[in-house]
Amino acid sequence: MPENNKKILKFPKDFLWGVSTSAHQIEGGAANDWSCWERSEFRIKNLELRNENPNNYICGLACDSYNRYEEDIKLVKDLNCGAYRLGIEWARIEPEEGKWDRKEIEHYRKVLMNLKANNLKVVLTLWHWTNPIWLADKGGWANKEAVKYFSRYVEFIVNQLGDLVDYWLTLNEPMVYIANGHITGKFPPNKKSIFIARKVFNNLIRAHKTGYGVIHNKYTKAEVSITQLMNYFEPARKWCLVEAGLAKLASWIWNERFLNKIKNELDYIGLDYYFHDRIVWYPPFKKNENKKITDMGWEIYPKGIYYVLKSLAKFKKPIIVMENGLADADDKERVNFIREHLKYVYKAIGGGVSVRGYFYWSLLDNFEWAAGFDPKFGLYEVDRKTFKRTARPSAKMYAEICKNNMIKISNF
Repeated sequence: MPENNKKILKFPKDFLWGVSTSAHQIEGGAANDWSCWERSEFRIKNLELRNENPNNYICGLACDSYNRYEEDIKLVKDLNCGAYRLGIEWARIEPEEGKWDRKEIEHYRKVLMNLKANNLKVVLTLWHWTNPIWLADKGGWANKEAVKYFSRYVEFIVNQLGDLVDYWLTLNEPMVYIANGHITGKFPPNKKSIFIARKVFNNLIRAHKTGYGVIHNKYTKAEVSITQLMNYFEPARKWCLVEAGLAKLASWIWNERFLNKIKNELDYIGLDYYFHDRIVWYPPFKKNENKKITDMGWEIYPKGIYYVLKSLAKFKKPIIVMENGLADADDKERVNFIREHLKYVYKAIGGGVSVRGYFYWSLLDNFEWAAGFDPKFGLYEVDRKTFKRTARPSAKMYAEICKNNMIKISNF
């Protein structure tokens, strides 16, 4: 369709455009429970049995962003973003129980000051799945004392860096951590037990609540949340009562239960959206049409973000989309992916949902956890040998969206 026939969708004034990263996935060089897991004999043997190269599943230097943070912040500015979401690596700050590494806190202060010097709002994630080794040795999040340790860590960060933070995220996707660490075993600590999973669930709730209190004790007007990965569950056949019931149950367990427990300790809601699930009554209980999929085999279903956003309206909190992206090494789908998802974000706003911002995942190709280095989520490609950053064509398109605060759509 000719450019002049496209409809312009203008986002609200002060809509926050950004990109997201996490500490372990881009910084490199950290010693935590994940780096131990990556090099464990158990993990290496499993990869070799699958004829995989173990080196592709060891984070190592990742994107070397620990040393190249100034370059990365310039990339964020080049995208015309108003904010950057990044993480703090707890294991760097407290490598031994109760002992703070002043050199590391000064490093993070330099990073945040650089963001401020570039007029970028700081969205800071305090815990993005990785734990100090000493905490893992104590049982990790299955140990009720973990809440106390986390609260102490949060207090230290608040006192040292709180003046430079605009939005806080205490926890990243707690349900994913619980499911993969204690149900499927895809993540460390790979202690599969529904009873341990329940303990971790309760301890993470307590951790957020105590962390929320610590932050607000110092900064009463702080903006504090978590990121919650929410899938759009729907019955494959709306007339089938069993499938409709299963879809509602899945949505309650995965999407809502954790949020319901902490709803009084949320200043906004951080939403991560990647997945659509058409629920059927028979195993494996999911049957998607998969007309378009990402490099990881995930269905591309932009309309789902609209329904998820609508479902969050009942919490009566502002919402920021903190993660939305796809693995697309050839950059064939990313432009349309972003536009289509933003079209439905715009529709949700028009329907009265208070969506305040959108962050693409991710700024860079990074270490994608159990999937290693193969998935390419970045607006910028990263050469694993030289660490050279190269903008993909989609980066230019996203920069235009952020600059103009609008998208052009032909089918709306």
